[in-house]
Amino acid sequence: MTWIEYTALSISSLIFLLGLASSLLPVVPGSLIVWSGVIIHKLWLGDASVSWKVVIITGLITLVAQATDFLMSVWGARKFGASCKGAVGALLGAFIGFFLPPPLLWLVLGPIIGAIIGELCAGRTLQAGSKAGLGAIIGGIIAFALKFGFSLLVVALFYLDLVI
Repeated sequence: MTWIEYTALSISSLIFLLGLASSLLPVVPGSLIVWSGVIIHKLWLGDASVSWKVVIITGLITLVAQATDFLMSVWGARKFGASCKGAVGALLGAFIGFFLPPPLLWLVLGPIIGAIIGELCAGRTLQAGSKAGLGAIIGGIIAFALKFGFSLLVVALFYLDLVI
């Protein structure tokens, strides 16, 4: 391995670590950060890097991870009986909560408050909104786990293709 290959691999590995850490946060595109490590390595080293097949497969996995991140809160809210307005409220609450300080607090409270407001706008009770908010949180937790798992899969496919 040349120093350029070591440098490219080191930079990609640092990007992977940053992406994996950020994939544990909702709304943050951690899986896209991980995939950018694959892209940077491929563009930097060309044929000495992973195959285009791996780049495309990991890109598709990344798209699924990002879609999962956004849709699981809605799924969880709906699973716990939320109306469409409650589900949309949970999604908006999670998104807006990301931008409010301190973000970790609002990433938890945002979907709950959003689901409650959405349910109240739909003419439902506070209890129904609270139940929908709980579902949004459970869906969000599942999304974190899935997004992190998909990100790990991208990293694993990258290293496997380099070794094989």
